[in-house]
Amino acid sequence: MFKLPEKIKKDLENYSKAIEDYLEGKSSWQRFSGVRVPWGNYSHRGGKIFMGRIRIPAGVLLPYQLKALAEASQRYGDGMLHITTRQDIQIHDVKAEDIIKVHNFLKDYQLSSRGGGGNTVRNITACPLSGVCPDEVFDVREDAVALTEYLISDEVSYNLPRKFKISFSGCSLDCGGCLVNDVGLVALRRDYQDGYRVFVGGGMGAVSLTGRILEDFILRKDLGYVISAIRNTFYKYGDRKNKHHNRLRFLIQDVGFDKFKEYYSRELKELKEDEYICLRKINFNYPFPKAVSFSGAEDKGFREFLKYNCQNQRQDGFSIVKLRIPRGDLPAKTAEELVGLVSAFTQIEFRTSPEQNLYIVNFPQDKLHNLYTKLTTLSLDFLYPQTLIDIVACKGSTTCNLGLCNSPGLAKELERVIKENFLASTVFDKLKIKINGCPNACGHHPLGMVSFCGAVRKLKERPVPFYRLFLGGMAKADKTKLASDTGILLPAKNVPLFLKDFLKEIKREIGDDTDIYKFIEDRAKDIANEVAQKYTYVPDYTENKSFYVDWGRNEEFSLNGLGPGECGAGVLDMIEADLSEAGIFLQQAEKEEYSIIHIKKSILLAARALLVVRGIDPKTEEEVFSGFTERFVKEELVDAKYSRLKEEFSSLQEELNFSERERWFRFAQGFIQDIRNLYQDMDPAFNFPKLKRKEEIVNHSERYLLDLKGTPCPINYVKTKLFLEDLKSGETLEVLLDEGEPINNVPKSLEADGHKILKIEKKDGFYSVVVEKA
Repeated sequence: MFKLPEKIKKDLENYSKAIEDYLEGKSSWQRFSGVRVPWGNYSHRGGKIFMGRIRIPAGVLLPYQLKALAEASQRYGDGMLHITTRQDIQIHDVKAEDIIKVHNFLKDYQLSSRGGGGNTVRNITACPLSGVCPDEVFDVREDAVALTEYLISDEVSYNLPRKFKISFSGCSLDCGGCLVNDVGLVALRRDYQDGYRVFVGGGMGAVSLTGRILEDFILRKDLGYVISAIRNTFYKYGDRKNKHHNRLRFLIQDVGFDKFKEYYSRELKELKEDEYICLRKINFNYPFPKAVSFSGAEDKGFREFLKYNCQNQRQDGFSIVKLRIPRGDLPAKTAEELVGLVSAFTQIEFRTSPEQNLYIVNFPQDKLHNLYTKLTTLSLDFLYPQTLIDIVACKGSTTCNLGLCNSPGLAKELERVIKENFLASTVFDKLKIKINGCPNACGHHPLGMVSFCGAVRKLKERPVPFYRLFLGGMAKADKTKLASDTGILLPAKNVPLFLKDFLKEIKREIGDDTDIYKFIEDRAKDIANEVAQKYTYVPDYTENKSFYVDWGRNEEFSLNGLGPGECGAGVLDMIEADLSEAGIFLQQAEKEEYSIIHIKKSILLAARALLVVRGIDPKTEEEVFSGFTERFVKEELVDAKYSRLKEEFSSLQEELNFSERERWFRFAQGFIQDIRNLYQDMDPAFNFPKLKRKEEIVNHSERYLLDLKGTPCPINYVKTKLFLEDLKSGETLEVLLDEGEPINNVPKSLEADGHKILKIEKKDGFYSVVVEKA
């Protein structure tokens, strides 16, 4: 089984101190974020409570670990375990002072959220049937877990340009979705030797891509070398500045696949010459009891359970039991009860799945009816996994800072529609649905056969929740296909009605033998376009207020609470719409002899454009300019010349003479360009660079000086790296670093980048490091 590296347990002492400093007001929110996110602790919407994303390597959980997670959630969270599409388990509603308590409690059960967020190696996923699937080439669980142990012990894995995702599949059916990961490994056997085909450069998000073959076949013994070489190549050549374009897939796009392979081959060669990498051998073999022939009552409910929830293992007499966990939310009390149901069987494992479900593996077939009977007493709607009703949904606006729409709320309503209209129908077994609350793909909408992605549009200054429709996605190794954006945009209120009619039309046209993937490709978009005509209209607020309320909510839809995301992008479409419209009004002003009314509209839109990333949803001009002044001028993100923008805007009158109107036109041009530039500099966490102060950088006659005392890892390394990029080769920089982790890690990372460390000198309570730019 997975063993939590001792380094992570020891590093908890430093993390505990960082949390104490924040709680005592000794460190800022920004600094606290830089420390906690790589530990897998994200802030909830509003920033007052937190989430812990516990990595579950290969999705494998022993009963005692599931029980520990349930206990932690009840002690420190909201009493719910959320299963993610990366097979993690999230504990929500954790207070800041309880974050370290969760870590200290779970470490004794070999569990941690270290690397659950930030620019790190994320949870390594694997087919949830590894080790028990009749179709697998070999058990990839062993390699996925051993690779996890190796990578998360290495500091490089926490200082990458962006997150780095790895997935394993045991056969070409590709239950692990390998081609939509940074690295995907599909098990193969050649000449009686086990190994992998290696794919790189896949990923999902606002720009999704499928991976390409890097290695047609590698032996299992070379796995550590190959993955380290890919990671190190990303570490050395990835773009840390342009955070909208810094995943591995974009590096490959920018340099070209051949050049990337050249970088990788060089790195692999050096690793094999200089390092010894041998992953720990892990034995998952259990002493299985003697197989017993299956028997059980034949009531209807049990027959449905056998058909949909149970699958024979490759071990005779044992079954995989798949439990549907609606929207991935498993009550902690129910989790404890599940552990109790299997406590008599020593060979039991639980598995988390990419569909947000929970599997029980190694369960004796002759005890299935007894298990089914006990499951029916739990508060769990467990029937029908991997069917139309088993909807994958991210957490959306319920907790996520970047979530636009309440995706779990919509999923729950769609489940109701399906249960009432489509159980036992031809579409029930063939189609699956995925929902995302924003474009960031945590709900895997690019892989959905039918999927929805949240969006927002404004009608007469009121925001309305919408969803884009995608069709035709699937994961199947080199046959993987990304879903296509149909161009259909539906108000959230109408999505259930649309889906009902859409499924009815599909049901009318298909039969039991229909190839559903081909049907979706050939016919579904035409059907969707025809059905959508009835459901795209949004009435005025005074006519029907329900369109302005999201599913699962009672209050009017708002973007309040949307704020700095800690993992990616979110509302770029709204920003770009405001900036685009500002430019259009400015062009109109020029055509109409510098019309003041159009100039004012352009300034207003530009001032409003970026407020959304600060959680401000202004309804009036006063709110726009007050928000802009407070969050952009006073925070020194824009020039102080805009400090009187509100007063100057109010003074603009049509009666101004031509030259005055022209002057204001030029002012508006410059203002819009400044906002565009700020937007271009915005990173995926919606942070902006402050205007540079002269005192921050000192240029001595011999070298530059960068004072990073008090700056935690890895922020100190990132700031040093970015500063060095602006220097010429051969120029020197003196960096001031704290004792402990900073001085231990930063010089090593700079040397790995090719820079030369000239001197390290201990001063009074800190260290001076002199580095020469490569």
